[in-house]
Amino acid sequence: MKINFLTKSIDQNDFASRAAVVAMIAATTAAVAFVLWQLTDLLPAVFATILIALAWRGVAGRVSKLLGLSQGVSLALVALGSLVAIVVALMLFGGQLVRQYDEVALDIPAAIAMLERLVEEHPWGRFIEKFVVHADFSKMTTPVAQHFGALLGSVGSGLGYGIFTIIGAAYLAADPGRYAAGALALTPASRRTDMALFLDRSGAVLRQWLFIQLYVVAMNALFAGAALWAFGVPAPLALATISGALAFVPYFGSIIAMIIGVLVALPHGLDNAALAALAIGSASFIEGYLITPYLQSRSLMVPPVVLLFCMLAFASLFGTMGVVLAVPATVVLSVAYGVFAENR
Repeated sequence: MKINFLTKSIDQNDFASRAAVVAMIAATTAAVAFVLWQLTDLLPAVFATILIALAWRGVAGRVSKLLGLSQGVSLALVALGSLVAIVVALMLFGGQLVRQYDEVALDIPAAIAMLERLVEEHPWGRFIEKFVVHADFSKMTTPVAQHFGALLGSVGSGLGYGIFTIIGAAYLAADPGRYAAGALALTPASRRTDMALFLDRSGAVLRQWLFIQLYVVAMNALFAGAALWAFGVPAPLALATISGALAFVPYFGSIIAMIIGVLVALPHGLDNAALAALAIGSASFIEGYLITPYLQSRSLMVPPVVLLFCMLAFASLFGTMGVVLAVPATVVLSVAYGVFAENR
């Protein structure tokens, strides 16, 4: 842009063209941000699709190398084996698991009502209710029931997303090169080498992390289930599956699992509640302080503070799915930062 500081003259055409470019960039950025904000439910599903595809192709690659089969046949064999395993598990434990989840659904409201009565019966509980928190404990079970109903209502939506996620993962696992080539084609030519390096590294790290996490989930469920069954805690199979699933969420998952276990066991006595906390807490301790550090020492380590704040950020943006997918998303961001730092 030409500016004469004595006459203050400006090349008007040059200024107008630059202003138009800036306005176009700003409008495009705003439009992309708005679209991404509107797709907050879809983005976690897309990321989950990528994770499933990575795991699927990773297992299929090992099967192909072991049996000498083609990649397509190995993918189909892994899918068939997974389906058979699920069907057999449902045949063996499905009825028992459904009954135990029904028991969980009944015991948690009963435990909350019991705690409410205990608080209201003691003077210190009335003092806290009146002067400290200004809350009516008699109405505390209402929002809990409402949230529980909303959670059950979202199951159908979750199943719908799950079906589309599995279908998308099948297409992505069958031909990942096509989609990687598309991502590279959309990347500026000067950054295609960096993008290719990022795709390669992030895929390898995510696949390794996912295998470790699935192993950790299985070990947590196994240890918790064995301890709960040995202690005679009600609904051991349901609580074990809950504890294992929540092991996917670092820091907060084990705490939530212990709270659920205590609430389920509390209507059956304080001793059962203590044993439930001991069983789930011991399984979480073994998983969190022995198994996970040993396995993750061979993979990418994310600083705990970074992971904690990323979990809070993803929870604010994407809700529950954001919490579940916060760790792999943080891993991807860490890989992206590493590639950028190497080639800046």
